[in-house]
Amino acid sequence: MHAISNFLRGTKLFLILSTLLAVSVSSTNAQKPQQWSSGEILHAMKKLNVLGSVLYMAAHPDDENTRLIAYMARARQYRTGYMAMTRGDGGQNLIGNQQGFELGLIRTQELLAARRTDGGEQFFSRAFDFGFSKRTEEALSFWDKEKILADAVWVIRNFRPDIIITRFPEDSRAGHGHHSGSAVIAREAFIAAADPNKFPEQFQHGVTPWKVKRIMWNTFSFFGTNTTAENQMKIEVGDYLPLLGKGIGEISADSRSQHRSQGFGSAAARGAATEYFLHTLGDQAVKDPMDGIDCSWNRVEGGKTVNALIDKMIAAFDVNNPAASINMLFDLRKEIANIKDSYWRNLKTAEVEKLIRMVLGFHIEAISDKQYVKQGDSLKVNLVVNNRSTVPASIETILLDKVKLTPNTLLKNNLNWSQTISVLLQKDHPISQPYWLANPMNKGHFNVSDQKLIGMAENKPSFEVGLTIKIQNETIEVKVPVQFRVVDPAIGEFIHPVYVVPAMVSTVAKKPVLIKSNASLQKKDLIANEEDAPFMHVISYEHIPTLIYFSKNEQMVVKVDLKTTGKKIGYIVGAGDKVPEAIQMMGYELVELNKDDITAEKLKTMDAVVVGVRAYNVHSWMDEKYDVLMEYVRNGGNMVVQYNTNSFAGPLAKMKIGPKPFTISRGRITEEECEIKFLDEKDQVLNYPNKITSSDFKGWVQERGIYFADVFSADYRAVLTMHDQNEADLTGSLIVRNEGKGRFIYTGLVFYRELPAGVPGAFRLFANLISNPNLKVNETK
Repeated sequence: MHAISNFLRGTKLFLILSTLLAVSVSSTNAQKPQQWSSGEILHAMKKLNVLGSVLYMAAHPDDENTRLIAYMARARQYRTGYMAMTRGDGGQNLIGNQQGFELGLIRTQELLAARRTDGGEQFFSRAFDFGFSKRTEEALSFWDKEKILADAVWVIRNFRPDIIITRFPEDSRAGHGHHSGSAVIAREAFIAAADPNKFPEQFQHGVTPWKVKRIMWNTFSFFGTNTTAENQMKIEVGDYLPLLGKGIGEISADSRSQHRSQGFGSAAARGAATEYFLHTLGDQAVKDPMDGIDCSWNRVEGGKTVNALIDKMIAAFDVNNPAASINMLFDLRKEIANIKDSYWRNLKTAEVEKLIRMVLGFHIEAISDKQYVKQGDSLKVNLVVNNRSTVPASIETILLDKVKLTPNTLLKNNLNWSQTISVLLQKDHPISQPYWLANPMNKGHFNVSDQKLIGMAENKPSFEVGLTIKIQNETIEVKVPVQFRVVDPAIGEFIHPVYVVPAMVSTVAKKPVLIKSNASLQKKDLIANEEDAPFMHVISYEHIPTLIYFSKNEQMVVKVDLKTTGKKIGYIVGAGDKVPEAIQMMGYELVELNKDDITAEKLKTMDAVVVGVRAYNVHSWMDEKYDVLMEYVRNGGNMVVQYNTNSFAGPLAKMKIGPKPFTISRGRITEEECEIKFLDEKDQVLNYPNKITSSDFKGWVQERGIYFADVFSADYRAVLTMHDQNEADLTGSLIVRNEGKGRFIYTGLVFYRELPAGVPGAFRLFANLISNPNLKVNETK
């Protein structure tokens, strides 16, 4: 179950780039310069009068209730945050072959895109998603409960929520040990955050104990479990927001749809919607989650004057001339500066200064000439500023790294002013490693040594340009991230981060090697160390910014007593996995089969056909290929289908997969060390061409299998039986049917995890599955 720190602790996994130095483009607004309409400006002005905060807590990306977050952030305009215990590292990937913390990197960006959509803020703990867990105590043990509790307390003390809302209960209704574990952490953090004797080391970093008013459980009805009831406290959340031109259901769907790697695209909902709540601890609410909490300026000393100024500004707002509000915004900033409550003073000052830029139509960008800059190299940045109002404004100072300029330049109305800035990086300039990957990790959590980084969703920008802008007789300080721009002729502008990379870096992965125990390692198979240059991994998808991280460029060498039959394997790629590379390591010629390749003529040249994970979920055309695939099997072919999920993520329910019907359940074995029993030790799958024993199931990672077959007993034979602690045996991990002259296999065993992890026994068993029993054993080379 635990996927141990993969690359960063030196576990020898495949070092194969998903997309090497590839730049993708997208039409998503998340990666385009932000623009504001008059409606959005007025909406932001109204938020100035709201002094309330809500923290939502759960376990993973996509656990959060985007409808409730959108309602709290957009309709009620509270400061709203979501704290996910993990980055979703252990989940499945519907769009590619990344697993482990690589998937966590992708899901982090999807979650940030969701928050930009629904208006929330994003936080994480150091917990690692080690895969599906069936027990709360297991999750808390793997995570190192006190460490993750400290993280939650740290976020609460910084964020200072009025209320906390959890997605899950602490019992089995949560459906996942991580889910119930997140509820335990939330409840205990609610108590500990107010206790000055708990985690006092945090106080040296500027936080103080914080007492949350209440913690509640946002009950739910999904996946066949309904925990809502009409006697629970409930609120309507389906508001339509005219200033934004959308309803909460529409915003929520947009937010939910950002989770592309999980197949969570959602249709917009409109009209009334209800959310339900149960009290956990603290002062009990009766009618509304924020009962008894003053969310107006009355909650802070001196707030009434501020409130009056905001009301006056809103009443005078001119949708055709937002810049007319500039003097009132500066008056408001001065008044807020007198507020003694530093928390609200700082938050509302930042909101006002953003509004100043919004009403003036300010556009500020800092575009680099390169996306990757090496330590000790130079960086050229083109700074562009445009004041699209008639209010006088000038650039007083510019600061980038150690370069300071004083242009004292008046900005002309709606004309771009530009300045080129060149910076020479120091040879020891910090590289752009995601902060949670900077240190070797434990099996259940990342190790972050800097307290102030804990909770952050991502690194701060590698470079920021600081500007002092004089507007009439006032000044504002603005920080702008340095970014890299790509313009695609078909789609348009796309913005990426700028990354600092080591002076010496490898972008070519060392090819993994499999050595059969009676063969010798050839010198040509080994790759020299390139002076220990770190390996740069690049992950690129159209819906997120380009991502990078660094690891040791180690070569995986798998030594295993392995026999195979056949020469050529056809592979139907599904959602994405790294099994094809493993098949090639075993000495096979691998042929990728697309829709048009699946013909009787071509299939008969294949010694086996392997179907990649979730192929039936992502390819509706697989149904069209059923007859030709079954004909291939009956004529002596060998077909192996890896797991699919019978859920909303694809058309599986309508498809036929095997020669006889079977169903796919949610059955899974999460304990990777659980005992495996052979239902028939003489079964051909366990004996040809390799004799499989219990030792072949040692060293497996994260889990045994997922989405097992069910309702198959009359037409298929089960090969293995296994169970998690205190549960009944499951027999659907590997089912076989001899059909005509050939063989069909469905397996939920997670070869897509075990083979990239270099597990010898997984190679031996998988070799048996893909080795056509009608063929002789290949000679070892």
